[in-house]
Amino acid sequence: MQNHGEQEPQAQTAPGVVVSLQAYSDDDRFDWTINNEDVLLAEQRTTAVYVNRWGQAVIRQERNWDEESDPFMTIDHAHLPVVIARLQEIASAPLSRDEPEPGKATGGIR
Repeated sequence: MQNHGEQEPQAQTAPGVVVSLQAYSDDDRFDWTINNEDVLLAEQRTTAVYVNRWGQAVIRQERNWDEESDPFMTIDHAHLPVVIARLQEIASAPLSRDEPEPGKATGGIR
């Protein structure tokens, strides 16, 4: 949890999940960066995954206010197993919020 200068009260909600009970006032400048361990859910665009008429997997996200169309990517059916294996590898690794070394943005799991 973010260190606010004193011992924070904590609540155990489920095995391994601790929630800070630190009270923030409206005057506080809350740290919304990824370095604040109190931030549990980062902003995430609405995302769809489907198959197009060519049999490719499409990963599509809802466009932002400043975009003319939805950003998307396609993955050919033949490449899906390697992509899925890598995503499963990432999902099963512990979350690390440490900044990776330049050119090493794999989260240290390779």
